[in-house]
Amino acid sequence: MWDLASGALPETERTELSDHLGECHDCTLHHLEAKSLRTGLRHLPVRQVPVMLTTRLRVRASKELRRANVRRSWRSRVGDIGWRVALMFDHLLKPFAVPAAGGLLASLLCFGIIVDTLHVPPSLEADVPVGLYTEVMIDEMTPFSFHGRDVMLQLTVDSQGQVTDFEVMQAEGSSVEEVRDIGNFLMFSTFTPATRFGQRITSKRLFAIRHMAIKG
Repeated sequence: MWDLASGALPETERTELSDHLGECHDCTLHHLEAKSLRTGLRHLPVRQVPVMLTTRLRVRASKELRRANVRRSWRSRVGDIGWRVALMFDHLLKPFAVPAAGGLLASLLCFGIIVDTLHVPPSLEADVPVGLYTEVMIDEMTPFSFHGRDVMLQLTVDSQGQVTDFEVMQAEGSSVEEVRDIGNFLMFSTFTPATRFGQRITSKRLFAIRHMAIKG
């Protein structure tokens, strides 16, 4: 319903409407009712918008704006997926971080208290050397003497400490008698076999037989 005094209608139409209202009783009553209703609505108290509703609307608008920005390019979508994954891990790990750290500190404290009681003195009785590798060693020499020149021998000693083979390094000039005497000399000598990781093995080693001249 148009207000004749508002000037919303052109002058000609406003004049025609005013003349019609002066002649038509029904239209006049309808116009007065509409005018009274509009006046009553204007005097109604203004309802204040709840603060929570305003906050929700702003949050919803922010989410919609972010969704619109994410949909602009594939890089934005990949970045959004990475952000969501990082946020999910963050929310999952935080509830367990503090209890886990507390449990770890408590365990370290308890272990520090009882660590002195866990010490066991080592027993060195019947200790077996477990070096990576040990060479063949002479355990006991034969009481028989060896008459001849100084020689360099390469001995092959098995895991039982027995000489299984020998080779004279300076073979030139060695007679059959000297080789036989060397064999007899080694036959009555005992050796400690080589070891690897504590286990006896067959090995080779160079030994020199030298003569000493003692004058009395």
